[in-house]
Amino acid sequence: MDLTDLSALLGEDLAPKNYADLWVALPDVAAAPLLGEARRLADGLGCYARAVVADEGLSAQAIALGADRVHVASDLLSFLAGAKPEFVFFPIRQNSQAAQLAQRLRAGLITDARGLSIDEATRALLGSHPVYGGEYFLDFAVTSPSKIATLDPRLLPEPYTDSSRTGEVLTADASSFILQSNPSPLRDLGPVNYTPQAWRPLTKARVIVSAGRGVRDMEGFALVKQLADKLGAELAGDQSACDSGWVDEAHLVSVTGQEVAPDLYLAVGILGDTYHNAAIVGARQVIAIHPRSDAPIFKAADLAVVAEPKELLPKLLEQLA
Repeated sequence: MDLTDLSALLGEDLAPKNYADLWVALPDVAAAPLLGEARRLADGLGCYARAVVADEGLSAQAIALGADRVHVASDLLSFLAGAKPEFVFFPIRQNSQAAQLAQRLRAGLITDARGLSIDEATRALLGSHPVYGGEYFLDFAVTSPSKIATLDPRLLPEPYTDSSRTGEVLTADASSFILQSNPSPLRDLGPVNYTPQAWRPLTKARVIVSAGRGVRDMEGFALVKQLADKLGAELAGDQSACDSGWVDEAHLVSVTGQEVAPDLYLAVGILGDTYHNAAIVGARQVIAIHPRSDAPIFKAADLAVVAEPKELLPKLLEQLA
């Protein structure tokens, strides 16, 4: 009578909740030393050593090398993900598969593990990983529910082969494990009320049409917006336009907002304070339109037009049409 039988008779579960066996991915005979390592650790824990093989022909040899149970599974990762084992060992050449399984199970992973042991009290997997060509070692303690390690079979002793050993050979139902371990990551949350951003970042714009208080009102700003649409430009504004609610802070051209460097910067009705003019020094070409001939913006402009924006823009739009 073992612990499982006793717990069944008493009607309660006396087994540790995290109790599990040691599993070994056995792609071929070359990985056999991993079974010896699993056998050593399993004997210390008093549990089984299990091997997972793709070729049923390896079953008898795996049992002779120390496996208590052999699972034949064509899709090793899906099978192990469904089984959710506590300890899994892979040969080092299967580092990528071990990493994929660790991601599926949200498990800790030690690659090229050396000196493996298991803390019986905490069931933590302890091991070292070599760095700097083996000059130094980093010590790890994996405490996640599932623990995974890859080992180099060449550094492990050859396991003792006992042809008289017996064990179970089980064929895995891969499809059932795929359904259990790989639920669809997609969920239908219904229609989403999403409106894409109408404007691109000013820092990436090649042409910018920017407005200031000199356009007078929303009617004048609407003309600036029409001009931007005609030119395929991004719409922006200075601090006065932002204060008037015509543009948001993401489209404020100022050293306190966005510093821009377009191929063409067209300033319409912008007086040109220090903060604004400093933000457009990277522009290749600056054209300014303002009714005041002494507007500071003209000092930063390559081409200056002294005119009332609300009078000039309709004529300009007509020519562009």
